[in-house]
Amino acid sequence: MVQAPSNQPPRPTFAISLNGEPVGTDLSMWITQVVVEDGLDLPGMFTIELTSKQTRNGPVPLIDEPRLALGAQVEISLGWDDARESLMVGEITALEPKFVKNEAPKLVVRGFDRRHRLNRTRRTRSFVGQKDSDIAAQIGSQAGIAVQADDSGVTHDYVVQANQTDLEFLLQRARRMQYELVMSGEVMLFRQVGNAGSTVVTLELGDHQLLEFQPRMSLLPLTGMAVVGWDQKEKQIITASSTTGDEVSNMEGSQSGALVAGALLGTEIETLIRTPVASQAEADQMAVGRFNAAVLDFIRGDGRVLGRTDLRAGNVIHLSDLGTRFSGQYYVTSVVHSYSSGSGYYTDFRAVRNAS
Repeated sequence: MVQAPSNQPPRPTFAISLNGEPVGTDLSMWITQVVVEDGLDLPGMFTIELTSKQTRNGPVPLIDEPRLALGAQVEISLGWDDARESLMVGEITALEPKFVKNEAPKLVVRGFDRRHRLNRTRRTRSFVGQKDSDIAAQIGSQAGIAVQADDSGVTHDYVVQANQTDLEFLLQRARRMQYELVMSGEVMLFRQVGNAGSTVVTLELGDHQLLEFQPRMSLLPLTGMAVVGWDQKEKQIITASSTTGDEVSNMEGSQSGALVAGALLGTEIETLIRTPVASQAEADQMAVGRFNAAVLDFIRGDGRVLGRTDLRAGNVIHLSDLGTRFSGQYYVTSVVHSYSSGSGYYTDFRAVRNAS
């Protein structure tokens, strides 16, 4: 973890490597902005802006820099002074120069983490006798992505990927059971949503910590989830349900969003009948997963801190000094790390919570 020092004026810094080789001052001195965006639903994205200047020998030839090429591997680290931490390993997917008469050209370099490889073409294919974790590992391997998959437990007789990109398909399979796809360096993690995990960092309003946070608490429309399916082998109806008390964690809150909704509006169970399930184990898994996904909508908030490398999508954080209702654990769903030579290093984040 790297954060701004509190005992002296902080100096934001960055480091970039291309194809495993650190970038020297010959290139880094022209970099004016670095942005790293990471989330749970889309491939993480980076943007590097370079502004060349006129020299005695003419403009710096950034536009044709051979190291900045499509497909080049990029690793971006941000931090303060000499303490930096890697935030993303990605690949360049776009080069956007800007040419203006009588001005040196500018260049924007864009790219994504390796999840972008899963979002290329649509496929139709089937998987027989496999767990979702096995399917994720197979698809990742075929795309050249290392995968670390939590055992999803349930073996499916038959699963169809129907005219979907690999990313769309894996996200669909993950959401059925409250799993997620996140990147850790060059490795894709296929794992349970981690809002029951331990706190990674505690932030409170004050210098060098939480600068602002704007939460919104909303009344949930349901108090439980039911799944109805058909067992083709046994020729019988499959039913499963999940309700208040099945939350994987109340995230340091005293009342879950479902409990609050039940007390105010009464019991309201949403029934899933168009989502196919083929076994009792699959129905049970889906009911619990979809219920936990729904109750995470109870509180959503957006915040900003001075740049911190330990704020990552998929981490649990603790926010304090926000009153009784809004203080406690939050699950980070997206993060934007922004470095600018003019304004410094800031981290913006979005987080959710299922209780108060």
